[in-house]
Amino acid sequence: MKTLLLTHPLPAKVFADALLAIDPQLPLLEYRPGIDDAALADVEVVLGWRFPAGLAARLPRLRWVCSVGAGVDKLLVPELPAAVQVSRIVDAEQADGIAQFVALMALRHARNLPAYEALQRSRQWTRQPIGALRSHVGVLGMGAVGSAVARLLQAVGFQVTGWSRHSGQSLQAVLGGSDIVVCALPLTPQTESLLDASAFVQMPRGSYLINIARGAHVVEADLIAALRSGQLAGAALDVQRREPLPADDPLWDVPGISITPHIAAQSSPHTIAMQFLQGWHGLQRGEAPHNRVDRQRGY
Repeated sequence: MKTLLLTHPLPAKVFADALLAIDPQLPLLEYRPGIDDAALADVEVVLGWRFPAGLAARLPRLRWVCSVGAGVDKLLVPELPAAVQVSRIVDAEQADGIAQFVALMALRHARNLPAYEALQRSRQWTRQPIGALRSHVGVLGMGAVGSAVARLLQAVGFQVTGWSRHSGQSLQAVLGGSDIVVCALPLTPQTESLLDASAFVQMPRGSYLINIARGAHVVEADLIAALRSGQLAGAALDVQRREPLPADDPLWDVPGISITPHIAAQSSPHTIAMQFLQGWHGLQRGEAPHNRVDRQRGY
């Protein structure tokens, strides 16, 4: 049961080494541009991040696709046969790492550290009064990641409201009551471009956005306009629509935006290998993989 590694931009060797350290007999194939159909003919499993255009249609024996991360949007290509099972890695440590990143950025904004950094550069020792934090944060998406984010933010003093399609609250109400909005949603047709000009105008003037989900949740031109008008005070974007973010992208030059290269947290190769191999051996026994994705919902 051959497995194709589609982990680019992460190096496939990292995952191959982790898998073979546990199961040295595991048949693996690393994807490369120009690979021929004969090499792909007996691939039954994919462990990966994204499908190159047209590749899924060239895998006639494909049975299971496992995402190396929590999201699967880059693997749910239209040509993927309906019978192929899709699952994802669920890593509690990754969720905790993302929560730490969100808390860092939320605290940096709420405690106005950028202003003090500017004062330091101009050699000004100027104090401004500030009390304990009581800012309101809206966390969009209350899955494993969003729940970890909410718990940690509450622990450091933020007042948190979680929103999901099951929460019973309107998105407009959550946006309108949030000094900081955190996007932790899965990317689906319903959530793509959810954070646009109409969403930003619902947020309180001077509020802040943190996106650790997917870049396509945000209409970036609308975000830039909201920042330049003062409707939003800033944004922390660990994800962007174009990754890697090109040097000429306008996001780089907007005051108030903090850009990081999708590093809020990553599962360790060992954790990914362990969960994948559990599913791989289970598939051989006729069992469905754990953490299966509802392909209609996209998560």
